Amino acid sequence: MLDPAMIPTQLVTDEERPTITIVEPQRPANHWILHFVGTIFLWALGLLRTFIQRRLTRAEYARQLRCVIERLGGLWIKAGQLVSLRVDMFSEEVCYELSKLQYRAEGFPTSFARKIIEESLGTRIEDHFDYFPDAPFATASIGQIYRAHLRHEDVWVAVKVQRPYLDEKFRRDLELIGWVVRLLERFTLLRFLRSDEALWELTHIMNEELDYRFEASAMSRMKKTLKRHDIYVPEVFRKYTTPRVLVTEFIHAALMADFIGMYLRSPERLSRWLTENNIDPKLVARRLLLSIFRQLFEDNLYHGDLHPGNIILLKDSRVAFIDMGTVGFTETEFLERLRIFTRALAMREFSNAADMMLLLSPSLPSINTEEMKGKFIRIFRVWASRTFVRELPYHDKSMDSVLVELGRLMFSYRLTAEWAFLRVRRVLSTLDSALIHLYPDVNYTRLIAAYFKAAERRRLRKAVEQIAPRTVNGLLTAYDLQERMNEFLFHQSAIVRRQAQVFEGTTSKFSYFFKLLFGQLAALEIIVGVVFFLTFLHQHHRNWVQPWMGQQIDRLTQFLPFLDYQIWLVLLLLDLFFCLTAIKLSRRFAQRESRAANGQTLF
Repeated sequence: MLDPAMIPTQLVTDEERPTITIVEPQRPANHWILHFVGTIFLWALGLLRTFIQRRLTRAEYARQLRCVIERLGGLWIKAGQLVSLRVDMFSEEVCYELSKLQYRAEGFPTSFARKIIEESLGTRIEDHFDYFPDAPFATASIGQIYRAHLRHEDVWVAVKVQRPYLDEKFRRDLELIGWVVRLLERFTLLRFLRSDEALWELTHIMNEELDYRFEASAMSRMKKTLKRHDIYVPEVFRKYTTPRVLVTEFIHAALMADFIGMYLRSPERLSRWLTENNIDPKLVARRLLLSIFRQLFEDNLYHGDLHPGNIILLKDSRVAFIDMGTVGFTETEFLERLRIFTRALAMREFSNAADMMLLLSPSLPSINTEEMKGKFIRIFRVWASRTFVRELPYHDKSMDSVLVELGRLMFSYRLTAEWAFLRVRRVLSTLDSALIHLYPDVNYTRLIAAYFKAAERRRLRKAVEQIAPRTVNGLLTAYDLQERMNEFLFHQSAIVRRQAQVFEGTTSKFSYFFKLLFGQLAALEIIVGVVFFLTFLHQHHRNWVQPWMGQQIDRLTQFLPFLDYQIWLVLLLLDLFFCLTAIKLSRRFAQRESRAANGQTLF
């Protein structure tokens, strides 16, 4: 449990918090498809009316799109959140509006929450809680949270209760979303958008969001890793946790959202509170950013939704994380590429960063990679220069801003980013909503460089602790060689990938491969023909070859059987036929490759 000495004084009273609107939940109707069609039709009419009135701007279109997704509710909220990540494909206005879908003010009556808790635990609420409020403390798209008190453990807890009928509604929404995606793919050119992967992401999100036991497990794992970062994660009470109910320790502290609200409403009051609790906003920001990089590159387990409602401020500039419903991890190879990319940015090795950026793309169409790499490098240089100008707005210098520019450039070349990359970008994007108020003049270049220096010290210290002191010098050398070798291998893979990119942009997927294949087959047939011919001469005209080959001809032909004159003639003719055919095919595929390189049609 959290040390009470770390709990700050109250920043916002309950009376100052916005009132939560309570709405009676409705069971999904049998005519849910008609409801969807009617909602979309009314949205289209609204857009048409706004267009006729000449008020249809990008911002207004984005606002109406967010409103229609909120009316659809359920899994459409999560789908909208996924779309908000695609800043490379959609306008800033659309992505900004859809990012607001991460917060929801409407709640449902406590009578429904009590029924869900009692059904899940199999007993009355009074058997476990000696205090359970009549109104929720907070709400979200998946459920709502109550601040209650456990009877036997004598501790204040946060009780998260899933929304009624959510399972049924989510599964119906997923079926409908899948139908819409397939329809769009069939009648439009959306294959390069990798919408099938988006649908898989949505399915994965649904399965985990509908079962709070996944979140409980993630909190337990994150508690162990974040302890080394000096970040607190609440305790989980597993005996009270079910697929629809999650009970965790309640932390009586200030949310980052409260900090931002007070920053905008009453800066003087906030300043007094910070001084009273020994909180330095810049130190908090540094801890958040350094922890995120550490979660990504060292732990491979990161909090994927660090918006201000999930960050808690403690005394002495300490922080706690809550709501682990979106905890991510990914493939080691991908993270290593991302690590080298991030480090190259900090060290201003922009060419290496551009190579890694190309490797982070799952597929490459016919493009001029050197031209694209040059544009990458220009983006990196401009961003690095901006990071050193304190007076520039935060978003011009943030890590997310350069990732957004890169994403849009890639999309202009019809390249799409992996969803793993987008999840990482979402972490930085949501964290920016807090950092812009904590540390508006942050220098990302210096901060990232400081992280990598600290990471190297941690790796070395960990290695030193595991071996005898006399091997330290050898370890230092081995560590340096390992780092250089890792970067060399990744750079070589970048070169190979870049060559593959050129290949993919100048020929079909098979021309180059079959040109090499048939060329090698032709060479093999020539070698086989020579062996056959020498063996034929050795068997039938030994006196012709023995004088100038001696015993070598005996060793060469001892593994082949003695064959008649006519059989050798047939074998030699067949070998000649296969050799000529392989040469002809190799030349044909070489011609296709050459025509593709000159911009001509292959077929």
